[in-house]
Amino acid sequence: MHPSTRYHSPLVRRFNRVTRWFNRVGLRRVDLSADGLLARARKETGLERFGDESFLPALRALLDALEQEARLNPFGRFIAQGRILRSLRNRLWANACFEAHPEILQRKIAAPIVIIGPHRSGTTRMQRMLAADTRLAHLKTWEGFNPAPRPGWPEEGNTARRDEIRHMLQGAPQVYPGAFTAHPMDADWPEEEMLLLNHAFCSFSFFGAYTLPGYYRWFLEADKTAAYRDMADLMRLISWSRGDPEDRRWVLKNPQHMLDLDVLLRTFPDAKLVFTHRDPLKTVGSVMSLMWRYTVQHTDAPCRAPVRDVWLDFCEQMARRSIRAREAIPPSQQLDVQYEDMNRDWRGTMGRVYDFAGLDFTAEAENALGGWLAESRREGRHEGHSYALEDFGATRDEVDARMGFYRERYAIPYEGGQG
Repeated sequence: MHPSTRYHSPLVRRFNRVTRWFNRVGLRRVDLSADGLLARARKETGLERFGDESFLPALRALLDALEQEARLNPFGRFIAQGRILRSLRNRLWANACFEAHPEILQRKIAAPIVIIGPHRSGTTRMQRMLAADTRLAHLKTWEGFNPAPRPGWPEEGNTARRDEIRHMLQGAPQVYPGAFTAHPMDADWPEEEMLLLNHAFCSFSFFGAYTLPGYYRWFLEADKTAAYRDMADLMRLISWSRGDPEDRRWVLKNPQHMLDLDVLLRTFPDAKLVFTHRDPLKTVGSVMSLMWRYTVQHTDAPCRAPVRDVWLDFCEQMARRSIRAREAIPPSQQLDVQYEDMNRDWRGTMGRVYDFAGLDFTAEAENALGGWLAESRREGRHEGHSYALEDFGATRDEVDARMGFYRERYAIPYEGGQG
């Protein structure tokens, strides 16, 4: 066995072996050409119009990097094609809905509560706790993957859309060992709007699943205005299809927002921003581990060093841009929360969040949040993820040197009290 493939799951190993045999006897490789994917999505949906095609430069940048840099194995090509086709189909279905019901795009999104912080800093915990408050709207995982109703399908495809993601997630832990221990997912659980940005092909999740240094460089400099507009329009579509009132406030979260706070606030000018902070020695090591668990299944090439290089840099880039952008944001729109404070006193910390957001922290809300937290602890949803910087050739001193400015700016303690 090639040393770089020893981490492949048995299912991935078998898939690669069988597919390579079929390729040798004449089966064509999975198509990752833009023209081929666009044509196939149109054929599968029976629809022609994508509407606004501002997504095409991002799609082409992604596909170029997948072909030229990612060194995909057969499973990696298969997964990449499936992800892109799902997004293209959803774009076609969404545009059909917008054309049939132009009033959707006029829906207001009022003062969303947006949780922003480095990956692995407690953003998921806070979003899922807030989502337990039924006064607030949130994105469900199946809606993020399949946001668009499907005209002409029974129930507009609602059951099919959910079942597709439920079945996908049932098998995913066997395909990506350890990834769903680090970040548990369920079709009906709250999830971040990264899933919606994926449909604009302008999301960190792509270089979190493949080795794509060229796409990463493009992503850092890309104007994400159109991608954020698409994200907001998909939120409008989801809330319309649910029958939600327009004034029901959303609770959002995505670490990527640190990179583009200006675009976020142009999209949601009255957003209330909650920033979470955690020891970079923990967040950087944890996110490297999580992203490697996806990337390693998609390539036969060694990928620990590329994962380290991209994610250490991305953590630094997000922190630096966030600090600069926050200087122009009114204090009334931003709140800082330490990870350790949530651990010590979640009620007091969430009370601060509710006050900041202008919501009453009612007994019903407190009980709902506490119930979610108790269930999460009882099921051990966030236990068992082991990681070490050394696994990726990184050191504590290196992370401190790159991220020390961020620790100092927000007085972030070392976890365990050890510097």
